[in-house]
Amino acid sequence: MIKIIYGEDAFRAHEALEELRREIESGDALGGSSTELDGATVRPEELLNASLTMPLLGGRRLIIVRGLLGRFEAKRRTKRTKAKSDGDSENHAGPLGDWQAVVDALPDLPESTVLALVDGKIGARNPLLAALSKAAEVQQFAVLKKGELAGWIRERAELYGARLEGRAIAAMADLVGADLWAIDGELRKLATYAGGGVISEANVRSMVSQVREANAFALADAIVEGRGNQAIALFQRLLADGDAPLRLLALIARQYRLLIQARELLDQRLAPAEIGNRLGVHGFVAQRILQQAPPYSADQLRSAYGRLLEADLSIKRGIYNDETALELLIFELANASPSRRRGTPGYSRPPAGRGAAPARAARG
Repeated sequence: MIKIIYGEDAFRAHEALEELRREIESGDALGGSSTELDGATVRPEELLNASLTMPLLGGRRLIIVRGLLGRFEAKRRTKRTKAKSDGDSENHAGPLGDWQAVVDALPDLPESTVLALVDGKIGARNPLLAALSKAAEVQQFAVLKKGELAGWIRERAELYGARLEGRAIAAMADLVGADLWAIDGELRKLATYAGGGVISEANVRSMVSQVREANAFALADAIVEGRGNQAIALFQRLLADGDAPLRLLALIARQYRLLIQARELLDQRLAPAEIGNRLGVHGFVAQRILQQAPPYSADQLRSAYGRLLEADLSIKRGIYNDETALELLIFELANASPSRRRGTPGYSRPPAGRGAAPARAARG
């Protein structure tokens, strides 16, 4: 069996993978087993060997490959690069190259093997996705729209034995946004507090004490994943709530430091659990970092971190005030993200120029 799990909504994609893992473990007398491969570096023969090998003691086997589909995303090429590649022998092997042999072999996987390809945002024209779709079970998880989010919050609360008033659901969506990781955590706390009772809007607003922190981390995620419009909206909301731009800059810098370290450890082919231990992060934080790092090269991450240092210096030297410097930085980092969907309308870059720093707008 081949499963493809992808989309911008990393929370629901993560849950789908965990459900698959539980299904294999609970339905197998031997408990099942799982193997994780880095799709950004795995070779065709490595994936074939892992997929076609029968488990030594029998039972079912789950092979998880993260980031493989992303390797086949279309990249913009110059005319010179295109002309050169058109003359290469590999170009005549088709869009999948050596991976075509893998595609041809995967439908004949042993019944004991479940191959799960897990990825983030993938374009509709991705050749590997198109080639495998007919033989695979595909689950796509787009970011929930406003109406869908309200329904998800209601259902999630019921899962934890809680019931939210309509205004409480609206307050949760307004305070936390579409970050399902943060919403899930807050709903768990509220369900414990309510003890099976109805949760009101006042309960939500008084109990969701870490919303601003959650939004700050959601801001960093949106930047890294190339969601420029959402990043700017979160940034403006955090400013309106009185958050300090320099604190946000520090949180964004921390995210890129983790990504740089994760990229280096992935290149060393360490297991995800070991990477989490070395980074000092666990749970969904480690999961997000391991999903975000593969699309980037080490050079791209170092370049982004250098841009962070430049923004910090521009503030200290008075070239820009802190809000303007951070807004420019968010625009540039989000648009430089390899995860950014081509053709998606981006945020309009604010006017820039050297000279005296603009005066900070007063906040009431």
